Amino acid sequence: MNTANTVLAENSISKRLYARMNNMLQAAGSWTESCGVIAAAAHSVDSGTLQELESRLNLAGENPGVVAAYEADANLLLILLPGQALAYTHFAALSVKALLQEAGLPAGGMAIACFSESAPATEPDLNEFLSLLNGMDQEEIAVYDGPLSSPATPTVVMIDPNADLLEFLNVRLGRQGYDVRPAQDGKEGLRLVESVRPDLVITELTLPALDGYQVIQRIRKSQSRSCKVVVLTDLSVEQHICKCFELGAADVIKKPFSPMELEARLRRLLA
Repeated sequence: MNTANTVLAENSISKRLYARMNNMLQAAGSWTESCGVIAAAAHSVDSGTLQELESRLNLAGENPGVVAAYEADANLLLILLPGQALAYTHFAALSVKALLQEAGLPAGGMAIACFSESAPATEPDLNEFLSLLNGMDQEEIAVYDGPLSSPATPTVVMIDPNADLLEFLNVRLGRQGYDVRPAQDGKEGLRLVESVRPDLVITELTLPALDGYQVIQRIRKSQSRSCKVVVLTDLSVEQHICKCFELGAADVIKKPFSPMELEARLRRLLA
């Protein structure tokens, strides 16, 4: 089956963009397994910039079939990467962002997605993908990884003394469909765990009131003991990591971390 006929639509400009994406996919030729898509809010992208983008992303023939197009009325740059998975699409988006910034063209953020022949995108999926661009700043790259398979909203308690990090993950994970409940110390975090019975807890080890080790221990003895615990920490000594697993943590992620990697690990744990 060729899903080159299903790749993008959005509200008032849906028909025009949908037709453009169909044409782009046909121009890209045949593709298998997956097709990465980059959407970027940008000002006045001319034909020379489009050619430069395609040239950079084609990687001297290693990634043939890259197609870039610009919808001036919507200030929307669209790029297709036939045959590429989400991880490579994210890597390519960094190069696209750098080129746009060099030319002073960004009008907002970027969104990336990957659609496959085995799981073709529906029009609601594509609308949701484009809606990620709403209200984004120029530094953001939002990831659309498809709708969550479960109709229930996974609840995540996030415990970290860094208010900025809590806000960042609250917004980022919220866009991925999670109900995030933030807490800045161990006691507050445990109260949330007891009250909301989350599917997953993300905790720093270095916390006020109760440290992360105590949080893990108390969760394992509570009525929420079946929830998964992920440690997201500055501490990187091997003995700290080993102790986390001994206490029952499902995963340990060191700071600084990749948001994409964190999201992938959460999906794996909640699958």
